[in-house]
Amino acid sequence: GCPSMEASWDVSRGLNQTNNVMDRIEKPQPMEEAVGLDESVEQRTDNLKSVEDRMVTLKSGDGKSFTVSSEEASISGMIKIALRDEDAKIVELKEKGATLEKVVEYMKMRKGVDMQELKYPIQHKKMRDICGAENENVARWIDEVAKHRKNFYDLLLAAVHLDIKGLQSVGVAKIASLLKYCAARDLDRVLDPAIIDGKLRPLRQSVVNERKKEEAERQKKREERKRERRKKIHAVD
Repeated sequence: GCPSMEASWDVSRGLNQTNNVMDRIEKPQPMEEAVGLDESVEQRTDNLKSVEDRMVTLKSGDGKSFTVSSEEASISGMIKIALRDEDAKIVELKEKGATLEKVVEYMKMRKGVDMQELKYPIQHKKMRDICGAENENVARWIDEVAKHRKNFYDLLLAAVHLDIKGLQSVGVAKIASLLKYCAARDLDRVLDPAIIDGKLRPLRQSVVNERKKEEAERQKKREERKRERRKKIHAVD
């Protein structure tokens, strides 16, 4: 029988959210603290100052707190600028706690060293091949995070906002890996933000019927081509 309406999903909603993610990645918002052309030498020198080694607290927009070392937190270009103030012990962020928790996982996993930005176009489908053997832990981690599409998209937007270039690169590569062998007609299903376990939602019965009809037409054409080839072979004989 037909799947319930809950088993289907609003295509426009999913594609709009995905497009929002990609727009934010392709056109990251300029950071207020970015070095400008007219800044003084003193200001530029201040921007290059190292961050004092200490433990700091990252506070999410919904009030959750995470303790990390300043070295780990400095993976984020935005947080690094904030921590150049030696009195800064707490950095308040707009990200939700669940999203910031994933960001902190990445910070601790990388031990203060961001991933190198990956080369495009993506040549492989599996993230361990895309990231390389030396980054297999990151590949496994992003595969797991991406099973819950909405959380994954939130993480990707956070990477843009927090200026974590390596994490942005890994996130975009994960999207590319999901779409590498994806038929255009399945785009909305693969990127569906309603996916929470990595499994595609059931197709609507009308879509199933349409695809069966298309496959029957393709099979009919294949059989016709075979008959034509056999006729030509007999004609030559």
